[in-house]
Amino acid sequence: MRFKIVNLKFLFVLLSIFHFLSSNSVSADSLGQTVLFNVNPEYEYFQKSQISATLRKISGRAYWYISDDYLAGISEPEKNLFLSKLDELALEFDNKIYPIQTQFWGSEPKPGIDDDLRTTIFIIRLIDQAGGYFDTSHLYSKTSIPESNQREMVFINAGSIINGRAKIFLAHEFQHLIGFNQKEILRGVSEDIWLSEIRAEYAPRLLGYDDAYENSNIRRRVFAFEQNPSDPLAEWQNLGSDYGAAALFMFYLVDHYGEKIINDSQRINKIGIESLNQTLLSSGFAESFSDIFLNWTIANVLNDETVNSKFAYKFTHLKNLRIPSSQSYVVSGPETTVSILNTVKDWQPVWYEFSTPIGLGSNLNLKVDFSADPGTKFRIPYISFKKNGQKEIGFLLLNGTSGKLFIKNFGSDIYKVVLIPANHSKISNFTKNDPSSRFTFKVQMTSEFEEATPTPTTALQASVQTSIQNLLDQISVLQKQITQLRQKTASPSPASKSPGALNRDLSLGSQGEDVSWLQRFLIKESVYPEARITGYFGVLTKAAVIRFQQKHGISPQIGYVGIKTKAKIQELGK
Repeated sequence: MRFKIVNLKFLFVLLSIFHFLSSNSVSADSLGQTVLFNVNPEYEYFQKSQISATLRKISGRAYWYISDDYLAGISEPEKNLFLSKLDELALEFDNKIYPIQTQFWGSEPKPGIDDDLRTTIFIIRLIDQAGGYFDTSHLYSKTSIPESNQREMVFINAGSIINGRAKIFLAHEFQHLIGFNQKEILRGVSEDIWLSEIRAEYAPRLLGYDDAYENSNIRRRVFAFEQNPSDPLAEWQNLGSDYGAAALFMFYLVDHYGEKIINDSQRINKIGIESLNQTLLSSGFAESFSDIFLNWTIANVLNDETVNSKFAYKFTHLKNLRIPSSQSYVVSGPETTVSILNTVKDWQPVWYEFSTPIGLGSNLNLKVDFSADPGTKFRIPYISFKKNGQKEIGFLLLNGTSGKLFIKNFGSDIYKVVLIPANHSKISNFTKNDPSSRFTFKVQMTSEFEEATPTPTTALQASVQTSIQNLLDQISVLQKQITQLRQKTASPSPASKSPGALNRDLSLGSQGEDVSWLQRFLIKESVYPEARITGYFGVLTKAAVIRFQQKHGISPQIGYVGIKTKAKIQELGK
């Protein structure tokens, strides 16, 4: 389940487009043909960069290429079983994976750079840790990226065909192909890797592959998560624990807020946390991403809906999941002080447990002093475990980057407290190795007590002021947009009355009079040599738009008529 992104800002070099535009038709792949594919040596089992493969099957939606080396290396009975399983996978892709995913997520690039409606699926022997991968470089021309295969394609580990996991990996990687089209190609934005992986992790569940726990994707992810539950959610190093955290957060998010959140957030021109916040708001939820993340960290410890439904997983196979604390300390009396200096990354879940023998006396309280690096944005929920079995959720409230907390009757009524310091400073531009921020805890038993602001009982209540302000800010933006729309509706500008006005974004597949007008405009701009007025936005029109964008220095140059391109067209069309 690997996802490689090319660091080119969506630049489709036109020579590859000219290649297929220059002929009347493009020949499809033929059964039995052999192709030398470029592959990623990081994932290829023998670290090869090129592998020869033969087209062994053509299904309604895909070309199925098999590595020649792999088939040559297995016995005849194994080969027969392999090809039989391949037939089953092809039917699964055509009849289930493709239609359900495209209906839910939207389309993959179609027909794409190869001008072919079929997706290329390359079955290849990969390293054991990789079920498959998707590489964006193959969606660009060879002129731009020499190692490009110039195909819409995904790679699947040959070993997964026989063990039955291939459909899981194929669903995951095909979602990456769809997601790249929806974000990068159609909307000109580059999605955060962690959120791309969350959507791809949802693909097996969407298709029902996680309904049975055995041999499922979620079983693998739970195991990986349990090995390192403190893996930062947004930092991405392509480790098993990264996928584990992404999958578990995905299950929590979808179960509590619906699959519409991860779907709709893919269909807007914002990315990462901002896209989720916008989608949550438009769907009528008061919680922000920060609220949800904190509730998820609490759920990983409690997983108890009797305390609050938000502090538990709903998915059947996750009902018994509980994560032990990252670090545990015993505070045994007033003479005991625990001082902790540690670091944490943004959106990294960590749990600090402080316990004491029961019966020390009701006059003793737990005092917690917290401080963090300047510029950080910590939020610190805590869980109190009572002798009678009850659990309570509260917050250590901060004044800037420091704060103080008193918990009554620690050692008598309360025998354990878990604090969850979470830094939410960074909301974009995550890397493979994000910086850490320092924080300190000083914890001691004391008869001292100070009344603080009333302690909230849920993460949402604790952040109500922040949430309200966020909502007010977003409402203000929406009100301005509504006002602008009303003004346009009440008194249309000369440009909007013109048949040449572009009142919507245009891309591959768009149809209408505005497309015809765009084509006439592109002819006048001398960027549309084919000069076909069809009213349909096809590959020729897309190529012309790219030339127009290059001519006027409009970025990204992907053939999508969005805000920047429309503005330039309106300027020149006056």
